[in-house]
Amino acid sequence: MESEEDKKSSNEASLPQPTQAGRIETCMELIRQAMRCLENNDEDCVMKLIEELVRANCHNGNAVGKEVADGTRGIVHKLWLSYSGDDEHRCRLLMLLRSLGASKGWVRSATRISDLRGSKQMVKEVWD
Repeated sequence: MESEEDKKSSNEASLPQPTQAGRIETCMELIRQAMRCLENNDEDCVMKLIEELVRANCHNGNAVGKEVADGTRGIVHKLWLSYSGDDEHRCRLLMLLRSLGASKGWVRSATRISDLRGSKQMVKEVWD
């Protein structure tokens, strides 16, 4: 006989995953919010939304499509540029992305730092 706890956990496990269309809509809304935060120079808001975007897999082109993934990448890039000359904040952003499981290649693509020596070293230090 199943206990109440077993029934509850089996019900939780059977909840449907969001459809790609639903995921895309969620991601697009998060991207719009992040753009507003960037326009208002609210870096904490942008960081929070980047975290939500990555957790929602909005950076994964296979899950949400290239356009949405590029939007997420664009948000990260714009925040990266706003930190020009501020290695402490850039490092904080890199550490957040790493903790969320973003790949080193994705981060290099988003920040476009594959050819910048100092920043490339920063990525290497955070990931290795």
